Order: sequence, then C-alpha cells, then structure tokens
Amino acid sequence: QAYRHIVLPLALRISLPALGTNLVNLVKTTTLAYAIAVPELLYVSAQIWSDELNVREMMNLVLVSYVSIVAMLVWILHRWERMLRVPGFGSPE
Repeated sequence: QAYRHIVLPLALRISLPALGTNLVNLVKTTTLAYAIAVPELLYVSAQIWSDELNVREMMNLVLVSYVSIVAMLVWILHRWERMLRVPGFGSPE
C-alpha cells in the first residue's frame, strides 16, 4: 500500500516531464513510418497527392495537422504537470 499511495504518485510526478517529451518526440517522428508504408497522415496525404496533384495544399494540411496535434499534446501535458506538481520541488511557483 505504501508503494501504491506514496512512491508511485511521486515517481509519476517526477518522471512526467521526461515521459511527455518522449511522447511528443514519438508523435513528431511518426512520419518515419511513411518509409515502411504504414498508413498514417503523411502516407494518406501522399496517396491523395498522387491522385489529385495538389501538392501545396496537401503538405500545408499535413503541416497544420502535425503542429496542431503536437501543440494540443504539449498543452495537455503541461496542464497535467502543473496539476501533479510537488509544492516546493524544482519550481519557484
């Protein structure tokens, strides 16, 4: 019970920034899946691009999609970190 109620919440609070950074990095590097033909955002946009020849619009849509996904993820993680912060540990607030 001590581990579940004391150690695990403190470990989560302290490791959350690193976990968030890894999650954002994972989202940003999903375009590497395009190289092995995993159906994801860039892969689908390339298929539409080859059918319609609207390169600029598709790449702008992909850019806006990735930026919005990463921005929303960073905002959620920041709010979660602030909610779980340990008072007096590493932040002047």
